[in-house]
Amino acid sequence: MIATIKSEWRKSRLRPAFLIAAGIMAGITILIYGVNWYLALHPLATRGGDRAIVNLATLYPDQFVNNVMGAAFPIGAAMAIVLGALFAGSEYGWGTVKTMFTQRPGRLTVWLGRMVVFGLWMLILTVVLFAVGAASSVVVAFFQGHAISWPAAIDLAKGIGAIWLVLMVNGSIGLALGVLIRQPAAALGIGLTYVLAVEVLAVRIINLINNGQYKNVTEQFVNQNANALTGSFTSPAFGVANPPAISADHAVLVLFAYGIGLAIVAAGALRLRDVT
Repeated sequence: MIATIKSEWRKSRLRPAFLIAAGIMAGITILIYGVNWYLALHPLATRGGDRAIVNLATLYPDQFVNNVMGAAFPIGAAMAIVLGALFAGSEYGWGTVKTMFTQRPGRLTVWLGRMVVFGLWMLILTVVLFAVGAASSVVVAFFQGHAISWPAAIDLAKGIGAIWLVLMVNGSIGLALGVLIRQPAAALGIGLTYVLAVEVLAVRIINLINNGQYKNVTEQFVNQNANALTGSFTSPAFGVANPPAISADHAVLVLFAYGIGLAIVAAGALRLRDVT
């Protein structure tokens, strides 16, 4: 197992897709902080008139964990699906799956090692997001002359865990599709279509049936729970928020179930199907 993980890490550590994704994650975080900073300081530039639509207090370091949660969906989810589809599907296009499976260790061991490496990359993207968010919040506080104070360590740990879980589950969608379809392009296309369109439409349609009688069904969808989990990170600085329909505990359980289930489905396909 250790040898498999080391091998997969050597293959992927300089892979452009992951490095570009990390750069995009950092760039988007900086852009969001910059735009929100401008909106907070220039209320007349927005439809809010003389009232800023962004509270400057939300951009300071003590709120950066709550502030970066918005990166999880849809941008982070879409990025994770693309990476998962490329990570799993490209091996079929390159013809290297046969090479991996005709040598030791076995198929399931190879798959588990690949999952570990992919999970590590999702953690790296999460750390990049939080590091850039923290640095951006310090810049805002410095120029605004605001004292720098940080959120509690437990809040930081929970935030990192939440973002990693959301990225990992959506990445698992791409991984599973890449294995089942055996090519990255179709896998990422189907994955992005599902997350950005199919699930959204399905939720709206189900909520319209009998005045929302089957709303509990929509509470089992992947990114409904992802939104609920990230939305649970808030504070009075962000204003009064409606209580979420899905609890954070429920969201964590559902997301873990999806992640494990998708990994098992992909492992089963790898174990039982011919790779040719």
